[in-house]
Amino acid sequence: MSYFYLVASLPTLDLGDTPPFTAEEFVFHSTGALSAEDQLELEHLVNGNENECSSAFAAQWFGADTQMRNAIARARANRRSVDAKSFIRSHQGFYGIIEKAVTEAFAKQSPLDREFTLDRCRWTILDELAQGDPFGLAQVLAFGVKVQITARWAAMKEEKGMERVEALIEANVSEHGNEPGEAAA
Repeated sequence: MSYFYLVASLPTLDLGDTPPFTAEEFVFHSTGALSAEDQLELEHLVNGNENECSSAFAAQWFGADTQMRNAIARARANRRSVDAKSFIRSHQGFYGIIEKAVTEAFAKQSPLDREFTLDRCRWTILDELAQGDPFGLAQVLAFGVKVQITARWAAMKEEKGMERVEALIEANVSEHGNEPGEAAA
């Protein structure tokens, strides 16, 4: 089924932008524009309910996501000289871009740069999965996941990071009874 009006009305998203709404708001605002079955698929997808999804898009997306998690687990295990077999899950499909992106990401010094590289790969995969049906359900589903990714980046603001650092320092001080910079007795 095609959703010309809905897809044409979607704002442009770029990785790193603040999304115009949350994924939950997008699901809500899509009600009535999507068939009941497709609406449910969108809900299941943005909620991460892999076993409830039935579309080819969702199967491919969750397969790519699992492949990425596996590649990340292997990279982390390799850094720590640990066997990654117990962390690896089976998945559908294979994307060479994922293996390359994970290698590039783990070559970066900054954890933020690593995450950005991985999310850039996710974004590319979403574009590839949706390109065959520019006004169909795949485009709507890809947009829903992209809203989640952009929301995650919008939440990583410097102020929130500083609040978390302050909370960690305060918790550490409370736990150990020392002021920052004060030596333990």
